[in-house]
Amino acid sequence: MRKTLLTCLLFLIATFVNAQVTLGSGNTQGGYAPVDVNFGYNYTQQIFTKSEINTSAAGNITGLKFYLPSNADITKSVDWVVYVGHTTKTTFSSTTDWVAASALTQVFSGAVSVVGGEVTVNFSSPFAYNNTDNLLIAIDENTVDYTASSNRFYTYTGPTNSGLHFRSDSVNPDPFSPSAGTRSTVKSVTSLLGLTAATVPTCPVVSAPAAAATNVSVLPTITWGAVNYATSYKVSVGTTPGGTDVLNMQDAGVSTSYTFTTSLNFNTQYYYTVYASNSAGTSSACTERSFTTFATLACPAVSAPTAAQTGLPLKTTFAWPSISGALGYRLNIGTSAGSSNVLANFDMGNVTSYTLTAAQQLNPLTQYYYTIVSYNGAVVSSACAERSFTTTVAAPSNDDCAGAVTLMVNPTLACTTTVPGNTLGSTMSMAATPCFGTPNDDVWYKFVATSSSHLLTLSNVVSTGGTTGITDMYFQVLSGACGTMTSVLCSDEDVNMITGLTPGDTYYVRVYTYSSTITANASFNICVSTPPAPPVNDECANAVALTINPDTNCGNVTSGTTSGGTSSGVALGTCTGTADDDVWYKFTATSTSHTYQLKNIVSVGTSSSTSLYSQVFSGVCGTLTSTTCITSNTNFTFLSGLTVGQTYYVRIYNSNANSGASLYSNTFDICIGTLPVAPANDECSAAVSLTVNASLTCATPVAGTTLSATNSSVPVGTCTGAADDDVWYSFTAIGAAHTVLLSNIVASGTSTSTSLYTQVFSGACGTLTSIKCGTTATTSLTGLTVGQVYYVRVYNSNTNGTTVYANNFNICIGTPPPPPVNDDCSGAVMLTVNPDYLCGSIASGTTVSATASTETAPTCGATGVNDDVWYKFIATNSAHRVSLSNVSGSTDMAMAVYSGACGSLVQVLCSDPNVMNVTGLTVGQEYKVRVYTFTATATTTASFDICVGTLPPPPANDDCSGAVTLTPGNTFAQNVLIGNTDGSTNSPALTATCLSTPTNVGGNVWFKVVVPASGSLTIETDAVTGSLLTDTVMSVFADCTSTTSIACNDDDGNGNFSKISLTGQTPGATLYVSVWRFSSATDGQFQVSAYDSSIVLATGETKAKDKLQVYPNPFADVLNISDVSNVKSISVVDISGKLVKTFDKPESTLHLGGLNSGMYLVILNMKDGSRQTIKAIKK
Repeated sequence: MRKTLLTCLLFLIATFVNAQVTLGSGNTQGGYAPVDVNFGYNYTQQIFTKSEINTSAAGNITGLKFYLPSNADITKSVDWVVYVGHTTKTTFSSTTDWVAASALTQVFSGAVSVVGGEVTVNFSSPFAYNNTDNLLIAIDENTVDYTASSNRFYTYTGPTNSGLHFRSDSVNPDPFSPSAGTRSTVKSVTSLLGLTAATVPTCPVVSAPAAAATNVSVLPTITWGAVNYATSYKVSVGTTPGGTDVLNMQDAGVSTSYTFTTSLNFNTQYYYTVYASNSAGTSSACTERSFTTFATLACPAVSAPTAAQTGLPLKTTFAWPSISGALGYRLNIGTSAGSSNVLANFDMGNVTSYTLTAAQQLNPLTQYYYTIVSYNGAVVSSACAERSFTTTVAAPSNDDCAGAVTLMVNPTLACTTTVPGNTLGSTMSMAATPCFGTPNDDVWYKFVATSSSHLLTLSNVVSTGGTTGITDMYFQVLSGACGTMTSVLCSDEDVNMITGLTPGDTYYVRVYTYSSTITANASFNICVSTPPAPPVNDECANAVALTINPDTNCGNVTSGTTSGGTSSGVALGTCTGTADDDVWYKFTATSTSHTYQLKNIVSVGTSSSTSLYSQVFSGVCGTLTSTTCITSNTNFTFLSGLTVGQTYYVRIYNSNANSGASLYSNTFDICIGTLPVAPANDECSAAVSLTVNASLTCATPVAGTTLSATNSSVPVGTCTGAADDDVWYSFTAIGAAHTVLLSNIVASGTSTSTSLYTQVFSGACGTLTSIKCGTTATTSLTGLTVGQVYYVRVYNSNTNGTTVYANNFNICIGTPPPPPVNDDCSGAVMLTVNPDYLCGSIASGTTVSATASTETAPTCGATGVNDDVWYKFIATNSAHRVSLSNVSGSTDMAMAVYSGACGSLVQVLCSDPNVMNVTGLTVGQEYKVRVYTFTATATTTASFDICVGTLPPPPANDDCSGAVTLTPGNTFAQNVLIGNTDGSTNSPALTATCLSTPTNVGGNVWFKVVVPASGSLTIETDAVTGSLLTDTVMSVFADCTSTTSIACNDDDGNGNFSKISLTGQTPGATLYVSVWRFSSATDGQFQVSAYDSSIVLATGETKAKDKLQVYPNPFADVLNISDVSNVKSISVVDISGKLVKTFDKPESTLHLGGLNSGMYLVILNMKDGSRQTIKAIKK
């Protein structure tokens, strides 16, 4: 009886201890839940429905268990707070549909850890699950920092939106007020401890190996599908049906696969069964399967060296993929086919790559034969292929750390002394970690530090191995001694700063090509240089005293530099930039305001920048107060509110942060100046008298300035702007109309503003009356009284404060001319009608001083007739063209043509463009032409030439049969012809196929050309000075009967002109060229030429072309061209032929910092039509 009771008690205890319900299975690492270890902070909520839980009854949940790889590192995600609760939710309806933490029960708070691939959370007190509602689990993870995604927990795919998570590296969420998260189907594989499953799980569905499978690995993986309510899976394997002599109910945990770690026998049949288990029991009567292992091992598919590969290092590396079932690999090397006189059956172990040791290294420039076989005990792969390879030159003497070459440290940043190096023949001495790249060709150097910082530079990198184009280098700096080293710096950049060095210590440098290709090698120069020492005024205490200038001309400047400057630790406050190289100055104020400016700023660092900032302080070193932040040096900065006799401090720094090889430093001149006293004409009573000029030409302008001027307190009235810096002038009217003219307006304050306004007054100082406001450089005055004195004040429109708005200028009073003779219709000037559109006969005109006419208003730009002038012509044709040319002043003109007599005119046509084609005219009838500026602004006038032309008859080459011959030249300019579309008609059967609307063309004219011996030809059109034609379309045909073009082009020439480049044409064949005007363009003359660079220039035309050069090459960010005077444009093309950059107006310095590293073709398009292509390498 006691034994029976004891047995029952033990069973109950075991049942209680092992009771758990597991939700999900598998080893997918989907992230998100229960926490994502790849993020610094997490908050997650997961809903597990009653049907998912499937417990036998309500009960106490005593804890949770989560699963992950046994070697997972979650040390940076261990601070957990766990909440659980009942919920009727089955999904989260939105990203903010969190269940309030106040509605949950906190069951755990503390640190968690991984034990055997499990994280167990034991509740501080059990949670009573009612087995009616769904269960919600919330986890708040608060540990700063994160680990790799390979450490994530196992997850499975649950119902839609049954998970909600928030994760961040910077924001630690509050469970009682979480931010919006992300919904997901991903949930963690989770065990609810303390509950008992309601039913025994069913048998798993096995997916591999297949039933009765053959040729299965001796280290196979058995896989199966997940089973609902299973908390673990068990695997049995035997050599007989039902046998368990290999595995007997082996526990696989929650994983849905099991991989053998001990090799099975070859060519043997095995029987296996997979079961599912939970607290209710283990599935039964599960189907047994069998598989048979393969008979032998396969040969490794060797990937390196490749067959007959050359140029390999003496310590060659061999590589191959793993062979299923192999427990190791052996290597045979010989100097002849089938031999193993170098290495015989050398056991490399169970690895997939092997590098020969120093004791095994081969002879240089020798061919070797090798074979790699796999083995498992006595089973060895057979008939494995033999390959050969040839070694390269002997390894350099500095192939290993012990042979490191000593580098001399240059005392300045200049690389006066460099050492040449080459990775050809070198081998890997140690792994790249913690650096990057593949150091299979590393070479070694060493230097003794003379400073705490040194700059290391690799230059003149040239590919030397069997793989071309290798220029991507890598270097690592290490401290310590060979064999016990510590990495100091890893650098993919060819130039980098090494910091934190100890003067007198020896440091090692290993250099290698970044590429993993074994034949990728390069030669280079290496240099160690020294940044400058800090300047004497590196700290506030040693600030250099500045001399204050009595004016703003900076006659006395102090030269300085930030080179070598270090951070003084003084806070920037509201200023910006990075003051890690600041230098200090001071001055004693002699006035309540001074000017400050940096001049002659030159970049002297390793990175180019002239972004020099300044900060002005009051107080003393240690207790400074920032007063002014200065980020622009274009003009001086106005320092106001100073106390006379007080000392002020200025620090200067480059705004960029110094980092690695990027040293931003500058030389400069600093100047403290003093604003001048107010001008003599600061008040109305001291107005400078101006002489009135007899015309608008100012013979004797008067120079003036608003700098230091003060407010005269005369209201601006209806005028605008802030007249707080006004200066005064006066003049005596000699006519009823005059013009105030300002010229040579230059900013003289801290702003670049040239917004200079004027205001004109009548009366006397103290009782002035405003009569005119001027906001431009020209102010027209009318209705003046001859002999009366008028006053003019000039001021910058902006309000002065911390910014000084001031200008220097010239001022004069001019007198406009009388109205032109053709100011009214009755004075219309007769125009000669030209027989064509070439305007051989023109009339010059102007709207200056013109007044508005009382004739019928035009239908276009009617408000602009305030300055109209009149012309007339007698029609000689039913259609004429009226055109304006050489327009100056306002270029926005308008014209109207009228019939009838003055006073009763009838508009025929009105035009805003400067060309007007008038039709429906009566031959012999007189027509009037009204010309005016389109704008109504009184001061806007224009001068122009006007012409009346007549449509000429079609040109001789209007049809293909009359095509004009083009003689091919060497350049466009050599045999250029002048064509003309005036009067041309459109060949009816032809269209321009290169246009989106092929019929969108006007009249066309024809040319023909014979293809030169090269079979190549370029045909191009261009503008003729003064011609109205600005847009052509061009097509090339095989003959005059063809309607299908060989080529067509719209706008590949200059501007909207056309250009066609032909290749592969038949030498001697005649091509026919149609040149249209684009439909919206105006007919006129154009240039046309056919040319090819293969055509030799005639005697006297040949000219030598200097070979242009680019430098430095390779380049980092900037590429210089030796001479761009004859370069029209520049194209940059990558090695795939893709155009990546164009310069239509090239300068000698090309900024190419945005390009990726690699080789590029720099194509120089010369002004004579030729091209020069140069290869350049971007580091």
